[in-house]
Amino acid sequence: MKRRDLVIIGSGPGGYVAGLYGAGNNLNVCVIEKDSLGGTCLNRGCIPTKVMLNSASLLSRIRESSVHGIVVDNITVNFQKINERKEEVVSRLRAGIETLFRAKKIELIKGTAVIKDRNTVVVDGARLESTHVIIATGSRPSGLSGIEFDNTDIFSSDGILNINKLPKTLLIIGGGVIGCEFATIFNTLGTKVTIVELLDRLLVTQSREASKKMEIILKKRGVEVITSAKVERIDKKGALNIKISNGRVLNAEKVLVAVGRTPNVSGLGLEDIGIKIEKGYIAVDGYLRTAIDNIYAIGDCITGGPLLAHKASYDGILACDNILGRERLADYSSVPNCVYTEPEIASVGLNEEEARAKYADVKIARFPYLGSGKAFLIGRTEGFIKIVGNSKGEILGIEIMGEEACDLVGEATLAKASGINIKDLSHVVHGHPTLSEIFQEAAHIFSGTAIHSI
Repeated sequence: MKRRDLVIIGSGPGGYVAGLYGAGNNLNVCVIEKDSLGGTCLNRGCIPTKVMLNSASLLSRIRESSVHGIVVDNITVNFQKINERKEEVVSRLRAGIETLFRAKKIELIKGTAVIKDRNTVVVDGARLESTHVIIATGSRPSGLSGIEFDNTDIFSSDGILNINKLPKTLLIIGGGVIGCEFATIFNTLGTKVTIVELLDRLLVTQSREASKKMEIILKKRGVEVITSAKVERIDKKGALNIKISNGRVLNAEKVLVAVGRTPNVSGLGLEDIGIKIEKGYIAVDGYLRTAIDNIYAIGDCITGGPLLAHKASYDGILACDNILGRERLADYSSVPNCVYTEPEIASVGLNEEEARAKYADVKIARFPYLGSGKAFLIGRTEGFIKIVGNSKGEILGIEIMGEEACDLVGEATLAKASGINIKDLSHVVHGHPTLSEIFQEAAHIFSGTAIHSI
């Protein structure tokens, strides 16, 4: 029987990146996928939602164009065309991964995998032998007790991507990243959106300042935001009748449940061979090894770290390096978080509240987008950059809310990960006029040498 160096279960951004990296380092790699190549991110997550968000953002810019001297009349939304483009982008990117797999001679097997022992994986009855295994099975949308997905009236974040007609009204259960991103899409395209969030604010992974600002922006755009409330029951009587814990009964044409994600760990045979599961997640050590030292697990299905596509890719490369003998410990302290609302929110490290709760010596520097020449000339002045540091000038975290925040956070991530001092950051020359100048401005404020602020 042919023995592989590495079998990877799952082909999402963790699994397929691990496969490409491992093959590029001369490992004989086999990837097993029971669904579509690319996993949730490519097929039902990051990519299709961002295609829709891009269309929504373009529509917003067109609506604002008269301020810039460009008059556009009779704007219409062709939702079918948006969906067609979404499928085209996904298909092209999936084909790109397939091409890379062929070029690097990665074996792709379609089927359902069960791990039988430390070196044996069975795929629909066929036995594969491997020196190492990486579990990269990802996660799926979480449901709510008594509120079942039917993806006709009540949708998961996967199912809503297949909707073929814009609903007139949409109620979103959950005001986290996924809920707020879909609220941005559908509100911009013309749907009346309501968000119901159990906690006292939206986007609890971000600072209270960013969270509150996003709530104000959404409300200004016509989104109803209800916090500190729970959806207790949904009755289907023509339109959906939604009973809220605050006593209100709301009506909506469609409901989206966006209350988090659940790891995909069942059916793999893990506990039968001694791999530990903790609160639904696969337990791993700092090197991403499970209780069986040649079996690794990465991405959304493991204990530790955020549930993000780029974190899964980082895990995949790190696991391969450990397999190759280049031992590396996982470090998630500089993994950026991106929220593709309008405006975008992105951050790395600790937010203001987290830093103050953890350290006594915290200093904050904040610079508004309104002070940026580039933001002003493009008409996108909503937002800020906030540097969170200590008296030594060490970066504890950086948060950006504003135009292109999810791209700009790359510089913040580099600065934090490389340990650059905030005073030194103020000396880095940025092109003018660019949005990236906000880093230099905030760093000057932090260092007591403010330029374009009082």
